[in-house]
This record gives sequence, C-alpha cells and structure tokens, in this order.
Amino acid sequence: MGKFGRCFMDDFMRFIIKRLGITAVLLVIISMIIFWICQLMPGDAVDMMLGGIALQSLGETTVEDLRKELGLNLPVYQQYFKWASGVIHGDLGTSYIMKAPIAPLVISRLKTSLLLAVPASLMMIVCGLALGIISAVKEKTWIDNSISFVSLSMLSVPAFLTGSLFIYIFSVKLNWIPPAFNAINMEGIGFFQMMGSYFGILIFPSLTLGFESIAYVNRQTRASMIEELKTNYVRTAVLKGVPPRSVVMRHALRNGLLPAITVIAFNVGQIIAGTVIIEAVFSYPGIGALMVDAIKFRDVPLILATMLIISASYVFANLFADILYTQLNPRIKYA
Repeated sequence: MGKFGRCFMDDFMRFIIKRLGITAVLLVIISMIIFWICQLMPGDAVDMMLGGIALQSLGETTVEDLRKELGLNLPVYQQYFKWASGVIHGDLGTSYIMKAPIAPLVISRLKTSLLLAVPASLMMIVCGLALGIISAVKEKTWIDNSISFVSLSMLSVPAFLTGSLFIYIFSVKLNWIPPAFNAINMEGIGFFQMMGSYFGILIFPSLTLGFESIAYVNRQTRASMIEELKTNYVRTAVLKGVPPRSVVMRHALRNGLLPAITVIAFNVGQIIAGTVIIEAVFSYPGIGALMVDAIKFRDVPLILATMLIISASYVFANLFADILYTQLNPRIKYA
C-alpha cells in the first residue's frame, strides 16, 4: 500500500472513530431523555402491579418494601446510572411485570420485527430508487405524472388505514390471508403450508411499512436525478456518444444518490419505529407491541430497552449514511 493509500486509510479510520464517538454520546443523551420522560408518567410499576389498591390492602410498609426491591426508592439519577451501567455490560435489567431478563425477550421480539422491517426496507430502496430514476428520465410525461400521483397517494394514506384495508380486502373479503398473526394455527400442518402461512401474514404488514417510505425515496431520487441530468458533465457525456443507460446509471446516478441516501437512512429508522402501529393493526408480536405493553404497565426497564433500540436504529442508519456518503462522493472530506 502506497503513501496515499495509508493516508486515506488513516483519515477514514479517524472519521469512523469520531463518528462512533458522536454516536455513543448521542445514544447517552437519548437514553437520558427517555428516562426523564418515563419519570413524568403517572404512577409506577408498583401501582400497576397492585391494581391501585396497595395502600388499602397491604399498607404503606409493604408497598415501600416492594419499591425498595425494585429500586424505585432510589433517586432518579441513581436509578439511571444503575440501569446505564447494566446496559454497558450487556444487561438490560429485569422486567418488573414479567419477572424475566429483558435482553433475551427484546432480542427475540426484535428478530420478529426484523422479519417485517428488512423486506420493507428492501422494497423501499429498490422500488423507491427505480421509480425515482424512471420519473426523472421520463420527466413531464404521462409515466412521470402517473408515478407522482401514486406517490402522493401513498403519502396521503396513513399506515394504519392501509393495513386495515389490506385486512378487509384480502382477509375478510377474499380470505387469502389470516386476519392476524395469532390466528395462524401451526398444529398438524406441513412445512410448506407453514411457510405459506407466514408469507401470507408477513407480506402485507411489510408492504404497509414500506409504502410511505417508497414514496419519500421516489420523490427525493426524482428531484436529485433531474438536477444531475441537467449538469454539464452529463451533457458532455451525451455529446461524446455515451449510451443513455450508461449516462444515467454510471454518471448521473452516483451523485444523484447522495440526497436519497439521507432519506433512505431516515426511513430505515422510521420503518423500525413504524412497527409499533403495524404490529397493533396486524396483532403481530414484535418489539413495537412489546413497547406498547411496557408503557401500559409502567415497566420502566422494558420501556427504556425497547425505546433505546428503536432510537438506535435511527442513529446507526444515519451513521451508515455518513460513511456511504464519503465512499460515493470523493469530494466530501472526512470531518
């Protein structure tokens, strides 16, 4: 490796280390904000566990003993540092309500949510970029107008309404898919039938998650590609006789992707967060449903764990976007 290559790697590694440091600080700040918000919630886990009749039936001493057992008697800053220290060591704590370690539970639910989020993200990237490129190339034609109309429609319809329409049409009317994930009976069916059932129940939640994001990526890609196709270097390539496909894919797309990457990164995090609504509509047991249950029962450690993971998805998606920026556009310096 030459001097230039070593210098490039040194700059790149410094950039990565700096960005990881900023990411770590940002996650700490986010965790503090989430913890502070949890303290503003009325009541606590003891109130929920005892059904609001603690003082009448058990007495204040018993209630205080239970709060002491859960660590709720400590000052807020001590509760936070105790929890944060556990997170650093890979311990997300113990659920107040479920009386079980949180880490295995969250990992299991996160895997389930990723079965929706990964296909939705792939659909967002592939369909959003493809439609944006086609719209830019066919600017002001009926193809461009049709894609723009569909995109605006996708942005206008809320996710919960899209999901409800899918259930009504394909489950209630056509009976093609189960109405909810928990309606699938896996007993006594073969492997291919089981896979078909999973596919049937996962495809429409994934589509619902991806619809709005596809529209955002499409519109951003269209705008940036139209601007790039009008630049001098693209016109020069056309005058030199470069094939139109090469002009679009090899010249304009490289720079046209940069604004779209930011939108994609943001929407990857939004897809993870959007599972909260989609899982409620489709009765899907993912991390979003787990977070809703945690909030319902004031299970602070579980709330913190689920919200931190969802927040981290935004942060790491943007970190990946920053790294990708520097690789796609050499004019961007490491800073």
